[in-house]
Amino acid sequence: MLTTSLALGGGLFAAGAAAAADTPSSGVTAVVQNEMLGEAIDVQGKGTVEGGLFTLKTAAGEKLQTYCIDFDNPVYLDSGAKYHESDWASSSLNSNANAPKIRWILENSYPQANLKSLAAAIHVDDLSDADAAAGTQAAIWKFSDNKTAVPQNENAKKLRDYLTSDVNKGVAAEPKPSLTLTPDSASGKSGSKLGPFVLNSSANEVKLAISGDAADKAKLVDKDGKPVNGTLAGPIAKDTQLFLDVPAGTADGKAAVNATAEANVLSGRVFMTDVDSRGRHSQTMILAGSTKVSVAAGAQATWKQGKGALIDSTAKVECANNGVRVSVTNSGDEAGAVTVGSQQVTVQPGKTESVLVKVAEKTEYTINVAGPNGYAKKFTGVLDCKTGVTPTGAPTTPAATGTTTATPTASPSGTPSTGAGQPTPATTSAAPGTGGLAQTGANSNTPLLAGVAGALVIAGGAAVFFLRRRGRHGGGAA
Repeated sequence: MLTTSLALGGGLFAAGAAAAADTPSSGVTAVVQNEMLGEAIDVQGKGTVEGGLFTLKTAAGEKLQTYCIDFDNPVYLDSGAKYHESDWASSSLNSNANAPKIRWILENSYPQANLKSLAAAIHVDDLSDADAAAGTQAAIWKFSDNKTAVPQNENAKKLRDYLTSDVNKGVAAEPKPSLTLTPDSASGKSGSKLGPFVLNSSANEVKLAISGDAADKAKLVDKDGKPVNGTLAGPIAKDTQLFLDVPAGTADGKAAVNATAEANVLSGRVFMTDVDSRGRHSQTMILAGSTKVSVAAGAQATWKQGKGALIDSTAKVECANNGVRVSVTNSGDEAGAVTVGSQQVTVQPGKTESVLVKVAEKTEYTINVAGPNGYAKKFTGVLDCKTGVTPTGAPTTPAATGTTTATPTASPSGTPSTGAGQPTPATTSAAPGTGGLAQTGANSNTPLLAGVAGALVIAGGAAVFFLRRRGRHGGGAA
């Protein structure tokens, strides 16, 4: 087992598949850390790589552990790769018939299940955390990337074989989001109910607040027009609808609808990045263990009194259609001509029109929307719907390595597994042994770590390195 610590440098970049500028985010965001736990894995056609658990950390210091589901792409630590919780439909799992098998592995292997019960399931006397991480990652790659990946450690190989055997019946349901509020904006006339804003959360309690113009007059109501108090008690019903009721005669303005919660971000939630300032895209990951985090979501409401078109727009990635669907709503009383990218559409009062903007895979996009009365909105992101596609701008040759040692962090607590004869879940954090994996994707002909982007930069005692996950993946199906 190999250990590395990399000092991170560089700024964060926005995550999410179709993010609008200057709007609140939904779900958990976290930055990839310099810690990894795992062991050597032989991948058909790609040589030997190191595979296992990554660590992500939220702004509040909570740590999440993830596995890779995007074999052919690297992780760029020098950019401080910022990850954002996402839905399966916006990731490579959208068209992957084996996604339920991946979720079963996550629910029934490390760190969700404890090492003792996993060892018993594969009939070995002892199973280390590194063995378990490597075996689990190799099993996931079979279903996420169609790779034949076999750990060199015999116990890790036995775990991989167990997790990919007929015992894996799959878990079909996608896990709930930690906290989302969609769309990120809505417009309307004062004297009307703006929305709906659709709330989804795995939390047992969500706190709601209004800030901005007329915050003392406007109020949140449910779909039946009943006032919603400052706290919603859970479990939160799927697609709970909220509206901002703005009294008639209220001067033109805008307000933010804010939601906060202490929520469990559930194993099986996908974490994605956008491209960084160099046009590089870090690999997609999937959460290994359910962890409680502080999370926030928000949306903006705008209202006017006068006549004319009143335009708003939202965007959502559609992996099945290789693009981004931009929906344009007109809540005014006159038709409005709107430009979406290079396309034009006329939206009648009270109607919504949608435009599909085709986007190249793993390539950064910007979609500008312009309409009447100075309306303008911009959506940015990167389409990340397929595995086996190398991101635009990825370097082909890694730089020299630079490493120091560190001890990896403890794994998150597990939640109960289901099914007779399955491994027992871990009820407390499983502490890894000494050392953690940092070499994550090099074949026998390529240095395992690529460090020092151009040169070693020391500023305020911080060194800047990056990790290049290269050659990890090779041809052939397991």
